[in-house]
Amino acid sequence: MIPPISSIPVPTAPTPGPVAAPAVSGSSGSGFVSAIGSALDSLQGVQSTASAAEAATAAGQGSLTDTMIAATEASLETQVTSSVIDKALAAYNSVIQMTF
Repeated sequence: MIPPISSIPVPTAPTPGPVAAPAVSGSSGSGFVSAIGSALDSLQGVQSTASAAEAATAAGQGSLTDTMIAATEASLETQVTSSVIDKALAAYNSVIQMTF
């Protein structure tokens, strides 16, 4: 059975000193953070669905096919989320290591 992921707090980036960031029309500073948060919430929902399907199948009330599809979907979404987080961290580290 796949245990659900507990809520993971997403840290916010520290703001630089008095330098003002250029304004970008139509975007907000917390857009990336909210996108990551909603992706993690979606992942948790898919894993909860897979876990419930596994429990129902184990109790003899669910379909094995539906359970396998839900488990595969949860596994795939976990891999994609992990890959995206790894790429985001690599990009963040690359930006941090830049010298100006």
